[in-house]
Amino acid sequence: MATASAVSNSFSAPGALMAENFPDVLDARFKFVKRRTFKTPVEGLKYWNVKSTNKSTERHSYVTNAGVMSRNRDVDEMPLANIIQGFDNSYTPLTYRLGIRIEQRLRETDQFNVIDKQMADLMQSTKDTIELYAALPFNTTFNTTVEWTCADGMNLVDSARPMEDPTQANWSNLESAGTPTQAAISTMRVNFAKNTNERGRVRPIKMSKVAIPIDLQDTLITNLGSALKPGFSLNDKNFLQAYGLDYEVWNYLTSTTAWFGFGAKDSNYEMNWYWGVKPNTKRYDVGNNPDVWATRARMVFVTGADRPASLRGNAGA
Repeated sequence: MATASAVSNSFSAPGALMAENFPDVLDARFKFVKRRTFKTPVEGLKYWNVKSTNKSTERHSYVTNAGVMSRNRDVDEMPLANIIQGFDNSYTPLTYRLGIRIEQRLRETDQFNVIDKQMADLMQSTKDTIELYAALPFNTTFNTTVEWTCADGMNLVDSARPMEDPTQANWSNLESAGTPTQAAISTMRVNFAKNTNERGRVRPIKMSKVAIPIDLQDTLITNLGSALKPGFSLNDKNFLQAYGLDYEVWNYLTSTTAWFGFGAKDSNYEMNWYWGVKPNTKRYDVGNNPDVWATRARMVFVTGADRPASLRGNAGA
């Protein structure tokens, strides 16, 4: 028969706990946890033009340029520019919220820092939400199910995109699927340089970098970092080094094969992230209960793309 044995009660004995100082102490701790969580920047936001708005909806309206001038004499009737309406886009920020509640008794017996963990979890949830939505269009663009579209109604990376000028052929920012070899990266760079505007006029874009999942890092080190042409016995120079291209590992890309090329952000880069309200925290009351401390994290944002000509994608192989 088992013999009874006394056990020790888990009690941290933090001292006198008054209702007045209960929320004040937690407020101070939460501010510290919040700063610590956001000390590491969000990865995905650097791939967007991040802006703020105080409007319920931001609207982007586009018209094409006038095309080329026609040859005529001064005495002829003045030819007029033929402006064509482009694809408009609307950005309506949506609200995201999540809260936690901490009771007085938990603080009195918080021997294992449960409170700090709950606070950190709330802030990490905020950060994770931003990361996931920043990567969402990139992670779903090669799916058969449409989840996110640009102003032209197409996926972020797609073929047969309609041209704003209906007399022009469709355009594409989708590369032929394949690994990021030297040849494939070079082809993407050339396709950027052959970019055309809404009227089919040449508007070269200089490719600046490649974003990849961690699975492709060794491949990119070989193809971008080698002094000589990788995979060949000849002493040919690795010409990609002459173009100033760089690569970045994006840890929130879910595909192990997909990779993306980017033009510089000053090259009509039209990937937009609108903050209606940036991430913030605020305490709220739980009825008339003085022994419960509650706070919520809240943010308001929306993402969208107008004409994604400064982005090209490859599903990989």
